[in-house]
Amino acid sequence: MVVRKEEGITLIELIVTLAILGIVIGVYSSLYYSGYKSFSSTQNSVDVEQNVRFAMNYIVSLLEKGPSEVEIIDNGCGLSIKKVLTDRGYRDYTITLENLILYTHIKESDTDSRGSKLQLAVNIYDFKVTKKPNSNMINIQIIGQSDDKGSNRFSLSTDVFLRKSGINVQ
Repeated sequence: MVVRKEEGITLIELIVTLAILGIVIGVYSSLYYSGYKSFSSTQNSVDVEQNVRFAMNYIVSLLEKGPSEVEIIDNGCGLSIKKVLTDRGYRDYTITLENLILYTHIKESDTDSRGSKLQLAVNIYDFKVTKKPNSNMINIQIIGQSDDKGSNRFSLSTDVFLRKSGINVQ
């Protein structure tokens, strides 16, 4: 009797190889998905933080230019900064929060009835301005978050002393 040696793989070897390959691909895809979720969450946090910091720096820089009058409007949810000296002359600024977007409305002069309305920051959930009692200071608080669930929440608050400005509250 002649014994022939068959070349190839058996069914059991094929099944074991596919099982090992399935386990390796499953672990890899799980790690990839976990890394992607972490990256996405971190990116959202950075975006929210940048928006809040930019808006706060913008508002504080306007207040440091010595406007003639600062008015807290909409029960502390808005700010009107009047007669800010810029390279183009005097401007009036109004900062308001509408539908999770912080807007700045800029009027070039008293004759400019329309002005321009620009987005200052997005994903802003709260904007509060309060006057400190018995002083010429205001507190500005901006809270941003990336979704309605409250994740990636970032809050920034600062006190600004107004040297040349009068403060009105409406």
